[in-house]
Amino acid sequence: MAAAHEVMRERGVRAVTTNAIAERAEIKIGSLYDYFPNKEAVIAELYEEKLAEVRAFLDAGASRIVRASWREQTADLIRGMWTYQLGIGLDRSLVDASYYYEDLLRIARAHSQLFATTFARLLKRLGSSWREDELHDLGISVYTLVNATWSYWRLTESDHPIAIERQIALSLALMVPALDEDDCS
Repeated sequence: MAAAHEVMRERGVRAVTTNAIAERAEIKIGSLYDYFPNKEAVIAELYEEKLAEVRAFLDAGASRIVRASWREQTADLIRGMWTYQLGIGLDRSLVDASYYYEDLLRIARAHSQLFATTFARLLKRLGSSWREDELHDLGISVYTLVNATWSYWRLTESDHPIAIERQIALSLALMVPALDEDDCS
């Protein structure tokens, strides 16, 4: 899986082949096929593993947020999430792959639902009176801002941190009404 990721980073997602993966991993192509039916399966497993790690990070961080300082703590959680996911190798090469491979899109959709559930649970715990389905829908909207950050970076061909700060500002603005507050501190 690491070899596939290296090939994606160097050559782009479209250049990944099972031969390139096997060559980078210094294994025979037959050995690769003993574990994975195709290149998409290799990338899908890598992608799913990284997203599961990010969700565990988010769940742990969200569980520590308290009402009195929810804005600052949520902002710190989002900043920390970016540091964490980039640190574990969840990067644009993997995110871009979800646009090309059906299995990865399925994994991304499942991830978005679990991400939304984390934020819905957080808002409920912080005292939201909104219904579960409303909170989940709001969590999906917060998740789309994560994708907006990736898109900004892709379009600007940079990793400028302003995208994260905008994501934070918009996420907090979306969350305020769910907490029935005009100006929560």
